[in-house]
Amino acid sequence: MMTVFDPAVVHRVMVCVTPQKSCERLIKRGADRARELGGEFCVVYVNKSMELNKDLKDHKILLELFEYAKSLGGYVSILAGENVYNTLSDYAKKNKITHIIVGKPLQNNFGTTKEKDIINPLIKAVEKNGIPVEVVE
Repeated sequence: MMTVFDPAVVHRVMVCVTPQKSCERLIKRGADRARELGGEFCVVYVNKSMELNKDLKDHKILLELFEYAKSLGGYVSILAGENVYNTLSDYAKKNKITHIIVGKPLQNNFGTTKEKDIINPLIKAVEKNGIPVEVVE
């Protein structure tokens, strides 16, 4: 999927979100970073399910995050793919993203992450294109 960025803009910040209220801080960081760089930002969510309409109804928070991003001047995209980090990496390359912002995975009571790690594979996938990944606590 392509996002229509202004071709004159050099810096493009991609903010990766999941349907969690805590992702608002990532969106704010992305908007601030884009403003600092004189660039644009987009918020992306990777949908692994085939039932996107059902997912959006179940994830009201995702729609709220998208509205928040738009209110700060960002673009929003829902990407489809089984492999999250490959989907994000492909989107970043196709859209000439210059910075990526992700959140640190949440940990459970035992100190292990609840989600499969996508950050390290994403970093490896985009580092060859010189795209830095900022991991926000």
